[in-house]
Amino acid sequence: MVTDSEGYIQLIGFLTDNLALFEHTQAQKNPLTICDYVSEQLSESVMLVCRQHEHLESEHRFIVIREIDAIVNDLEQVLSGVWMSSPTQQQQQFIDEFVGLIKNMFDNQLIAVDPI
Repeated sequence: MVTDSEGYIQLIGFLTDNLALFEHTQAQKNPLTICDYVSEQLSESVMLVCRQHEHLESEHRFIVIREIDAIVNDLEQVLSGVWMSSPTQQQQQFIDEFVGLIKNMFDNQLIAVDPI
């Protein structure tokens, strides 16, 4: 659906082009890690997608969830060196933008199977 698209490949390229943002991390001032932040943002995004596409069949919802898991795994691989570090404000802003772009990709794909 999304993870096998050209848009997703470009999105991963966008992430790798911005890896310099993740070279500096915060000392563990709070228990929130990049892993936690990514997971929370993607969870909120997938819940919003499912609410917006309320007539979506279970099969498509499961596909979305599987793809979100794959996206988390991809992000974990790319950000493995800082995955358990506390995110900086800049990193949080980048993750927010990245997750927003992922949500847009899902919305565009799901409109074909469940017009809003």
